Amino acid sequence: MVDPMDTTHGLDLAPLAVMRRAATATGTAEAAQMLAVAGVPVFPCSQSSTRPLTGRGPRAASADPDQVAWWWSRYPSANLAIPTGTTSGLDVVEVHPDRDARSGLDGIQRAIHTGLMPRPGLAVATPSGGLHLIFLRSPETTQRSWTAPGSGVEFHGDRGYVVLPPSLVQRPDGTVGRYQLIGSSNPLTGPVDAVALRRYLTPSSEELTAPVLGAAGPATRAAQVPVPAVASRPAAPGVRSLSRPDPGSPGRRPPEVVSL
Repeated sequence: MVDPMDTTHGLDLAPLAVMRRAATATGTAEAAQMLAVAGVPVFPCSQSSTRPLTGRGPRAASADPDQVAWWWSRYPSANLAIPTGTTSGLDVVEVHPDRDARSGLDGIQRAIHTGLMPRPGLAVATPSGGLHLIFLRSPETTQRSWTAPGSGVEFHGDRGYVVLPPSLVQRPDGTVGRYQLIGSSNPLTGPVDAVALRRYLTPSSEELTAPVLGAAGPATRAAQVPVPAVASRPAAPGVRSLSRPDPGSPGRRPPEVVSL
């Protein structure tokens, strides 16, 4: 019998649980082994960038503990990354820091509160001040990675990858930025429809305009789409509030509460 309250669609929550434990490891070598033993493929990335240290990039990702141990013996300070999509069974929606006073977080909050997408299973604050929202992937689906221009949102699916905690970034000025798990895990997460999300964030010109009849005849105007006032109201019951850490760099906004 199917449980109508089960938003996970019967997907395995184990990868999310082990990722949460790995985020508290003493270093990326330990975290990589924890993920590999649990069957989650990993690969090393540079600390100074997100550049893979394997010749084949995320395609070289492995869940073989011996292979993972060899990588980290060669690159002991490497950051930890996983391939997204079918390879790992995980998709990631990345919310970039504010650009020109526009925040991708606003669109994601609306998508969640209107029921277009579930709340993420895990959320990670990135060193740049953005967010990685991690979702389960349905094994029978194919969802390519994409960037929605002007939305501040990027989707990491098939052929994509993301860096995980406890990775860190050595900045040119000598400061350190960290990937940090924030909030608590969400057992009611589920898969995200990447195509529907992209259409929601970047509607076509036909969806943005609608005919208006006036005294002078047909005209067009921007369609008025009702948007929940997410940022100005308290989180509804069952909705988690995530505190996004201040990256600590001049000019960036102070810590805020992210309601998802």
